[in-house]
Amino acid sequence: MRLNLTHQDIANLAVTTRQTLTSIFNELVQNGIINYNRRKILIRKQEELL
Repeated sequence: MRLNLTHQDIANLAVTTRQTLTSIFNELVQNGIINYNRRKILIRKQEELL
């Protein structure tokens, strides 16, 4: 699925701050659940997000 969302857009959808979202993303990367960069987010272990 392709959506053009900023970190701020995603944070707003999750009702959190951009800083908190970035921290959560970094934790998810460390746990091998997602990979992300400035252009995309790749969900590697979808079942871990539920």
